Amino acid sequence: MVLRLRKSLYGLKQSLHVWYGTFKDFVISIGFMVARVDRGLLVLHNKEQDIVAAVVLYVDDLLIIPNEGLFGQIKDQMKKRFQMHDLGSVSFYLAMNIECNWEHHTINIHQHSYIRTILAKFRMDQLRPVATPMAMKLHKRKPDEEARDPTIYQSIIGSLMYTMTTTRPDIAYAIGVLSQYNHDPSNEHMVALIRVFRYLNGTKGWRLRFSGALGGALEGEGALRCYVDSDDAGCPDDYQSTSGLVITFGGAVDWRLRKQKSTAQSTTDAEYYPFGAGSMRPTQISNLLNELGIPTIPHVFSNSQSLIASIKNRIHRGTAVAHIAPKYYLAADMARDGEIDLSYVPNAELLATAS
Repeated sequence: MVLRLRKSLYGLKQSLHVWYGTFKDFVISIGFMVARVDRGLLVLHNKEQDIVAAVVLYVDDLLIIPNEGLFGQIKDQMKKRFQMHDLGSVSFYLAMNIECNWEHHTINIHQHSYIRTILAKFRMDQLRPVATPMAMKLHKRKPDEEARDPTIYQSIIGSLMYTMTTTRPDIAYAIGVLSQYNHDPSNEHMVALIRVFRYLNGTKGWRLRFSGALGGALEGEGALRCYVDSDDAGCPDDYQSTSGLVITFGGAVDWRLRKQKSTAQSTTDAEYYPFGAGSMRPTQISNLLNELGIPTIPHVFSNSQSLIASIKNRIHRGTAVAHIAPKYYLAADMARDGEIDLSYVPNAELLATAS
């Protein structure tokens, strides 16, 4: 017997796809367009092709960002098609607390409530705070070292990883290193993981602040900036390097830290990996901003003089770094062609530090 599914059921793998298609078709019917760079962003233009409203979609949670006077009209149209609950001006979204100060043109985002919840869940809320999230180099567990339950360890890592990816770039390095030992944690790894909880217990009120006026090509603190860095053979187990980047646009909007998949043969080689990622990701954000009518050119900053010299002087081909993958050569071509601006920054001003 073969059955045909006539209606999507909640919980099926296809349900999310069907829901997105249903919502997208409706908002297009009332004048919205899907952004080319991010399919979860839908925008409404006026006759002059200026954006007058935007809808951000995450599964079934919506943020409606309209010009004054359009909110009621858009909400009424959506209520005719979907069952909706208007929660008012956004203050809590996807476990993030959002505080808007219209007078000073600032937005603060934090996860004080979520951090308190996970501290209580793992009974870490009474721990004495510390000033840093990590204090030592870690190694793989030796055969004579005490092993810890990987299920508990992985559960803690997962809870911390969500806050790391949304509002806390300051714990990215610690979580990136500790997650490498998910399959076989030792007592030393668990102590280091508890230290992250101690750090969060003392800093759970910290906020990401976004400020600045938009409009036209932005300069100074409002410009789209990406800071990249790499440690050189920083892992004591296999001597592979770790890449890190932070992207700012009136505040930190993206950050990443990842262990490199191959062993770098030189310091310049190690720096090419974060430079490749640090060119592609801000270019995607720049394309989105350009689509929203905010022209920008990404500024990429590195503390590696050898990296900058090899790109600007066109000497990287056929030299010690010739084995680097083509996508990093593409990033180098983008820098030389002016699609991104590559500049040197001293260590004291480098926001991304992968060590």
